[in-house]
Amino acid sequence: MFKFLPPSLLPPGTFRQAFAYACAVMIMLIGLAAWILSITAGRADAQLAQLIESETYTTHVLVREGGREKAVAELGARFNDKHIQDQVALLTDENYHPLAGNLKVWPPSVGTEAGWYSIRIMREPGPSEARVLHRVLSDGSHLLYGCDLTDFFAGQKSFVVAFMGVSIPLLVSVLLLGFFIRQSLLNQIGSINDAARAIMRGNLKERVKQAGDNTELDLLSATINRMLDHTETLVGGITNVSNSIAHDLRTPLAEARARFEALLAKWPSEETAQTEIGAGIADIDRLIRTFNALMRLAQIETGARQSGFRKVDLPDVVTETVEFYQHAAEQKNLNLSAEIPARFDIEGDPSLIAQAVGNLIDNAIKYTPSGGRVDVSVQSAEHGGAAILVNDTGPGIADDEKPKVTTRFYRGDPGRSTSGAGLGLSLVAAIASLHGGNLSFTNNRPGLRAMHTLHEPTDGAPA
Repeated sequence: MFKFLPPSLLPPGTFRQAFAYACAVMIMLIGLAAWILSITAGRADAQLAQLIESETYTTHVLVREGGREKAVAELGARFNDKHIQDQVALLTDENYHPLAGNLKVWPPSVGTEAGWYSIRIMREPGPSEARVLHRVLSDGSHLLYGCDLTDFFAGQKSFVVAFMGVSIPLLVSVLLLGFFIRQSLLNQIGSINDAARAIMRGNLKERVKQAGDNTELDLLSATINRMLDHTETLVGGITNVSNSIAHDLRTPLAEARARFEALLAKWPSEETAQTEIGAGIADIDRLIRTFNALMRLAQIETGARQSGFRKVDLPDVVTETVEFYQHAAEQKNLNLSAEIPARFDIEGDPSLIAQAVGNLIDNAIKYTPSGGRVDVSVQSAEHGGAAILVNDTGPGIADDEKPKVTTRFYRGDPGRSTSGAGLGLSLVAAIASLHGGNLSFTNNRPGLRAMHTLHEPTDGAPA
């Protein structure tokens, strides 16, 4: 079967699957046919038995009310000297001598006990089978009455022939349909396999082809493509992070190594040695802080910190954070103010929220010149949840820089004139995502407005 098709269009699995579909349909058809045949045969048999019993009872009444002679006359008028048609009858005396009917002798297959029997009879077309009822009448005579089953068997045979005539083309159609449906599925799955192999070879730009018909497989392909886009972004981010780590951590490592080499080459005075060792320890602490920040980012971005979520009194957390940075603002001659409602509860991690607010306030204080101001407020977000706003009067951020400032190790000042590793805003963005929100920046004119939104997550994972 299907030998006219090229081998590439008929994989063994495809044929087996299509054949399995055809077999399943065949089993259902056979079951349906058997059920229909059983019902129709049962009803026909019941009607046949009812007819035979009715005729037998009529003869019984004739014998009981009019005597044997009346029954003989009645049966003789109906059956004597006639060829056997669809009904057979025989009335005998007590010794089984025929009196009337279209059977010449008592069939040897019928016993002396009353009941149902099957006999073979001779008709003009040939031998046939009849179903008969043997009944002993009130005067001791024996009555045998029945019907020829030729028409009954012919009806069953016609049904089987009609069933085969319908089922064979239907099975062929199902086999072909199953083959082509499965082949269509394999073609779409083949596109997914091709894309996966290309990606395994290192081509992260490869995507699954979409038919655009909005079928389940097409929607699956679209989901896979979105996943591949996200994976490509993550891989690119890892590459950028690796380059940034190599760039940002090389300087403190080189400085610490140079200091310790100088100490080994020529031991200075105790005061100079303590200074250099302290500076080296500061460089190492800076590295440790960077790695700790990276570990926190990893925990936050994987959703591991959601285990600490609970009901948080947001105004209380923001108030404590603002109070913590009041001294730093006063030292720089800045006005740090807060506009916070009395009560605003939200589901989240209080320590992470405090860290995010602290990083935003720290950045605002760091970049706002002396005499400026930093304003912190809490209000309802546009689509539910809470929004924490930190406004400053500093230089702000250029529009083309705003999408980049949450990238790890990104620092807007090319000369690295300010302290830090460039991870603060990355942490803030990750904390916002963990809480179902986001971090955005707009112009404050003058200065910068940072909006940190928090929503109660619905899927147990970072947005």
